[in-house]
Amino acid sequence: MTKRKRERRHKAPPEPEHTLLATVKSVTVSYYVGNHGDGVSDEAITDVLCDIVAMTPNEPKHFGKEVICSLICSRQYSRIDDPDEKGWPRIGKGHAVPERPFLLNMRLGKDGGLFSAYLPEAAYWALQADLKSGRLKFIEAKFIEPRRGYGDLTSIYFSETPPEEP
Repeated sequence: MTKRKRERRHKAPPEPEHTLLATVKSVTVSYYVGNHGDGVSDEAITDVLCDIVAMTPNEPKHFGKEVICSLICSRQYSRIDDPDEKGWPRIGKGHAVPERPFLLNMRLGKDGGLFSAYLPEAAYWALQADLKSGRLKFIEAKFIEPRRGYGDLTSIYFSETPPEEP
């Protein structure tokens, strides 16, 4: 009787995480409100224009290129959900969408990059104020190794001073 070799299935190794460090150059804010279905929604967007100053693994071709960090806060209001509201148009109290942070992806190309996240209302407005005042000067973004220029964003860190090297 021959022994068959048992094949073991191994978990795929975790995707390598990359890090991008950027310095804040400017901050712009935009706001949109519009009707949708039976309600109204709004969206505030803070675009933070930055220069890439470091990357891990080291990718000098991206140093000095611009990257935009877009922070987004969105709310939805139903038409008539507040029975105490006597005036027209009887818009109800808003609720944030989403109610927890939601990271999107990182795009890196030869001309620079873009990454974005939806934030809860309180976090969005606090960060927006600190960014507009110039208090927060550095953004560190971690993301999964890009394929064809796109990688999943895993974290964003805002700080007054550069993060310490591990």
